Amino acid sequence: MPIADLFSPAHIRSTVVLTIAYMAHIMTFYFILKWIPKIVVDMGYAPSAAAGVLVAASAGGATGSILLGLLTARVRLLRLTIAAMIASVILVSVFGRGGSNLAQLSMLAAAAGFATNAGVVGLFALLARSFPTGLRATATGFVIGVGRGGSALAPALAGLLFAWGFSLSLVAFLMGLGSAIAAAALFALRNRTAEAH
Repeated sequence: MPIADLFSPAHIRSTVVLTIAYMAHIMTFYFILKWIPKIVVDMGYAPSAAAGVLVAASAGGATGSILLGLLTARVRLLRLTIAAMIASVILVSVFGRGGSNLAQLSMLAAAAGFATNAGVVGLFALLARSFPTGLRATATGFVIGVGRGGSALAPALAGLLFAWGFSLSLVAFLMGLGSAIAAAALFALRNRTAEAH
């Protein structure tokens, strides 16, 4: 289907909301994904330890994806996704405060990965449910294609904030706000068909 159909009266709200939500949340997601190794090394740990923390974040992400999928049988998808976004803001901010040791840091990274990845999976599912079958592929390609700008912007923006002398806790909080923006955007879908599934 042509991209113009995404901006018809029936679909424009879903298109705009999901594009904003995806781009904003993916910035938080990629901050965690791309900056964990450097953050851990800068804390004085060996590069091999940084890799272990990144593995913990990935394992947490996989768990979050599975759990969100299982919970959709009992809880509305839109509510689950908004909850994952809110949890992302909190857990990414907590990760930014650092842990007292490597094990605690790994647990914080896993928790942040759990929430951020669950949010991404929730957005993919919302995309599938928010558009009719004939428009679904076009909508998914558009939202992810435009939204992926956040994946390029996130590491650069975080690097700029660090270069300006911002502390890790403040940078993590600011980058976590991407998920807050995404959650706020998703509230605009509350009365749409996506919530009913």
